[in-house]
Amino acid sequence: MKKTSIFFKISLLLLLVFSFFNYFYKSTKVPPSLYSDEADISYQAFIFNKTGSDYFGNKLPVNFHSYADWQPSFFIYSVALVQKIVGHSDISIRITAAFFGVLTIFIFCLIIKELFEKNIWSIIGGFLLSITPWLFHYSRTGFAVTNMLFLTLLGIYFWIKFIKTNKIKNLYFSLIPFALLTYSYSTAKLHLVFIFISLYIIWFKTINKIPNKHKILGIILVTLICLPVISDTLKGHSGYRFSYINIFSDPTVSKTVDYLRQEDSSIVYGQQIGLKPMLISKISHNKISQWSEMFVKNYFSAFSADFLFLKGDGNMRQGIQTVGNLLFPDLLLVVIGISYIFIKKSKNQKFYLLFFISLICAPIPFALTRDSSFPHATRLIFMLPFLVLFSLFGLKQIFEITKSKSIISLILILYIILFAIFSHQYYFHYLNISARDWHYGMKEAVIKSLNKDYQKIFFINTYEPFMPFFLNYSEYIPKDKKIAPAVSLVWDNNDFFTGMQTENKYYLGEIKWPILFKNISENILYVIPDRELPKIKSSLDEYNKNNKTKINFTQIDKVDKKYTEQEEFYLITFKQDK
Repeated sequence: MKKTSIFFKISLLLLLVFSFFNYFYKSTKVPPSLYSDEADISYQAFIFNKTGSDYFGNKLPVNFHSYADWQPSFFIYSVALVQKIVGHSDISIRITAAFFGVLTIFIFCLIIKELFEKNIWSIIGGFLLSITPWLFHYSRTGFAVTNMLFLTLLGIYFWIKFIKTNKIKNLYFSLIPFALLTYSYSTAKLHLVFIFISLYIIWFKTINKIPNKHKILGIILVTLICLPVISDTLKGHSGYRFSYINIFSDPTVSKTVDYLRQEDSSIVYGQQIGLKPMLISKISHNKISQWSEMFVKNYFSAFSADFLFLKGDGNMRQGIQTVGNLLFPDLLLVVIGISYIFIKKSKNQKFYLLFFISLICAPIPFALTRDSSFPHATRLIFMLPFLVLFSLFGLKQIFEITKSKSIISLILILYIILFAIFSHQYYFHYLNISARDWHYGMKEAVIKSLNKDYQKIFFINTYEPFMPFFLNYSEYIPKDKKIAPAVSLVWDNNDFFTGMQTENKYYLGEIKWPILFKNISENILYVIPDRELPKIKSSLDEYNKNNKTKINFTQIDKVDKKYTEQEEFYLITFKQDK
């Protein structure tokens, strides 16, 4: 028993080291750049370490106020802590995601250890989770979801310990990470509701036997932890994004209903004006039926073969689109694993039921949204640990039927081969095709421009807003340290420029070039994406043709093209011949 314990600890340590190396290796270069949301999170963490506020000046925020949204705080606070150790850099956000990815694997292994007698299954399960393209990718990027997986599994682990030992301390240890989920990711609050309902339905007898004082203390504990989130939700902060991406806010639904009803009437009465909808049309076509159709399509798309095994997410930032979120053996093993828990009864049956219900409920938050035309890997990642658990159950069932270690070894070798193929595509081909989606070049353009000595610098937003990159890589702090960074950035709308400016030096927005050329000023630097060049040249040719004075532009610097799919950036100035 002692040897087995030592073997498990050594194996677990090696697995965690392998996973961390896997997730952190070249993570600041693959994916090729921080995208805008990551840059925003990195800057929020930087400002918090400086001021104890977000960049809008909110002290100890529950949700950090960004220009585009309100960001859950757990991941940002974690990045802020890491920045205190490694400094403000791209590494800080990517290593934080990797850290939570490794913790997720660690707790996943402990859960399996509680369920299976042989520790080897715990190591195999952790390994299968570690090499899934889904967790691999999200542990290398600052999407702030690996912390949600960690907290979820930590809560489940201590719940299993509570049920098995009946020790109240484990109940409290379970409730704390569950409550902290509300700070981790926007959809986590709905997941938490499903978790609590599932726990009560499955273990209602056990829960009812808990002494009332501990029930009350548990409710108070969860309420105290969640109270700031509840307050923020009532203010509209926590649910800000969901308020305008949910299916119930879709402005096209009413028009679709009217069109379908009119189509029904025209078939019966012909193309007439002013027809009233028939009763059958009102029953068949209404907002509820449209919302239901959208929900069902979204929900079942989460279980599609394309999403899980063939292509993954259609957004290049959320997958490489040549490999699914899981590896091919999972397709068969998940089916066997789910069948296994219903056919073969065991002492852990209630835990398996919890995993199954969690898997079934996981797509619901995504199904309630309307801003994606394909399954959204970030919002659906809650499915991942439960799918891998069922894969492991399937593998274990194959072993119990065949008693063959060779078959299990062959399946694991197949996993390794497929992961090696995925890794090659990820480290080489994915870089080339995804650089534009990851906004590669914007960081370099900002850094190059800040190293130039110019009276004013204009960042042109026609490719992607420069704001988060400027704030993050300039480590912007207002000259007047009493005001928040966001307050010092003011809207500027004049004849030739529309956008934000600060310190009367940095301008981020769009320029009307023909008007600018009429009042050209020198010693000003313009940072432009490649797509803006034709517009500039055309306007410049037109101006020079119609005016006696001639304006020339000079390329001061350039962000060279490193990847096939990448926007190029130029640093240019204008000079008027006298």
